[in-house]
Amino acid sequence: MNKKSVDKIINAWKTHLLTGDLEDYQLEIDEKVPIEYAAIALHLDSRTVKASSKEEDYYEGYRDAAVEILNLLHIEIVQDDQLKVISLIYKEIDEDKQEELKQHIWG
Repeated sequence: MNKKSVDKIINAWKTHLLTGDLEDYQLEIDEKVPIEYAAIALHLDSRTVKASSKEEDYYEGYRDAAVEILNLLHIEIVQDDQLKVISLIYKEIDEDKQEELKQHIWG
């Protein structure tokens, strides 16, 4: 993914989500998170929010898939209302959980 695509995704996420109650919030990306992974996470987050206005089954399925992908990328999206920051952080996943996730995905 090139820098222009990454910047486009990040700016689209900010435009779409940092409005209304979240307009004063800032986005922080942990230096351990590759910028391409951050772009994927933000794209999934944006798509999941858009899916929330659709049928419940569609939304639940989309949300579950997005969470699975973020887990594989070791990324968590955290909102701190006191600091008004939404952060993408790198999270460690222990090997047992990773194996369980693989089994869940591929059987």
